[in-house]
Amino acid sequence: MNLDTQKRVLFCLCFLLLAACSANPGFRRVASGSDSLQTVKPVAQKKTSPPDPSAYYHYLLSQLKLREGKIDEAIEDLRFAIFFDRKEPFLHVELATHLYIQKKLLNEAAEECKTALGYDPDYLPAQLLLGQIYYHLKNPRLAIESYRKAIEIEPNHKEAYLFLSSLYAYMQEYDKAIQTLEQFLKIEPNSLMALYSLGTIYREMKSYEKAADYFSKALSLEPYQVSILLDLAITYEFQNQTDKAAETYQRILALDPDNKRARNRLGQLLIRKKKLDEALDQFREIQKEDSGDLDIRAKIGLIYLEQGKLDEAILEFNFILAVNPKDDRVRYYLALALVEKGALEEAVSEFKKILPESDFFADSRRNIVLILRKQNKREEIVQILEESIKAKPNDGDLYLILSGYYEKENELEKALTILRSGLERNKDSADLCFQVGAIYDKLGDFDRTVAQMREVLRINPDHADALNYLGYSYAERGIHLEEALKLVEKAMALKPNMGYITDSLGWVYFKLGLYEKAVTELEKANQLTPDDPTITEHLADGYAKMSQGQKARELYEKALKMEPKPDQAERLNNKIKGLEEKK
Repeated sequence: MNLDTQKRVLFCLCFLLLAACSANPGFRRVASGSDSLQTVKPVAQKKTSPPDPSAYYHYLLSQLKLREGKIDEAIEDLRFAIFFDRKEPFLHVELATHLYIQKKLLNEAAEECKTALGYDPDYLPAQLLLGQIYYHLKNPRLAIESYRKAIEIEPNHKEAYLFLSSLYAYMQEYDKAIQTLEQFLKIEPNSLMALYSLGTIYREMKSYEKAADYFSKALSLEPYQVSILLDLAITYEFQNQTDKAAETYQRILALDPDNKRARNRLGQLLIRKKKLDEALDQFREIQKEDSGDLDIRAKIGLIYLEQGKLDEAILEFNFILAVNPKDDRVRYYLALALVEKGALEEAVSEFKKILPESDFFADSRRNIVLILRKQNKREEIVQILEESIKAKPNDGDLYLILSGYYEKENELEKALTILRSGLERNKDSADLCFQVGAIYDKLGDFDRTVAQMREVLRINPDHADALNYLGYSYAERGIHLEEALKLVEKAMALKPNMGYITDSLGWVYFKLGLYEKAVTELEKANQLTPDDPTITEHLADGYAKMSQGQKARELYEKALKMEPKPDQAERLNNKIKGLEEKK
């Protein structure tokens, strides 16, 4: 077909479409070919004059060019159409649509939408498209404003409510998101998406009960929606309702046996419930479908390690490392399995392969020290740790490991020197400061101990161990007891059910002369940590003050069997003699 023939055909098409327009005047419609606008609801439009023939001619040309994939030429024809009828908002939105979707010229597309709205502020497609463009321009505030105006234009527009609520949730303005969705539910009470969105928002707010309620309401409309079932199961996990979570995962797998995510989460849940064989079954099912999933192999290996099936665990870890030698996490697990098997030289060799940039580097060196210490390889320990610090001088844990080694060897000054060196690199390390304080305590320097613990609390006011250490130190000396009580109570709130902190609280009560309260807390501490000679001695002291000599004597004797240090053993024997003299 030659050019003249094409023009005659196009001219005829123009007349046919113009005739159609006279029955339904105006360009106003949803732009075809625009995914972002396909959901726009038809709205009543003001009657307009018939379109300009030249504008319509170029619009038709643009549509033909679009069908031929000639995007740039189509856009050029749309610009000509606007030249002939610049007040027609549809043409501006049509141009904006192609600038936005095909060309990714977001700022130009936004300007075209704003021009359309300048001619007709109530033109819904322009507001909706502008909202999407602003979102992709990372300007959620303007996107929110566009969707709010869209709802003013069309109060029943479903997508506008859903987009608006999701933007509020993105901005963490959860109350507004909830209010928007609740407003929409008054219009459409059985909206699956609105109920589901409320569930996700409440879960983000950690209101897990409400989240589960809305997910359940959504499922009452669509009981077999796997994605909603998955979110409900995860919500049950957050609520620690592990049985309900497991049942929901099983329900998903009954509907979709190949749902890897549900099966994986079920396996992890079963591990937490100590049902290792059942967890292993789930991971093996995944492995049948995807034998190359190394993460699943790692989980299977860890279950074998937990079950003491060391050869099987080592086999899995070695398989993974053969495929991915740089997986330091799995190498660390392999080394642990070798330690359990007693293959210590091999374990050390694997730990040494973990490089300084790894998150497992410090822990690998800690394990090497434990192995070499058993082998009395003192020089090698110091050499490895000094080399490790040189390789990773800003890792505070490495200084703690080396100082800890010197502390166990009773070389406290060397330990202190290492810690000070670490603090030069890590000035605000609460853990290094704490350990310095603990060394000062062992050196008998109480004032420096207190100063160091206060420095820890300056860095981190919620450092539970420093709060406890300072409170207990005051109680031991019978000074600042009211402050000691506040310190230890705060430590208890931060780390409840810790035997040594509960013991400190009981000991403060003891020093305050509140013996009934003291015994109550010390009994709890003894239950939490039954093998500690100091906690056992403190409880015995409490019983002695409550005139329960027989209980006290039994506990003093029990503490002696725990191999206390010589000075404590002497003190315990003296207390037993004291009880005998009172008979």
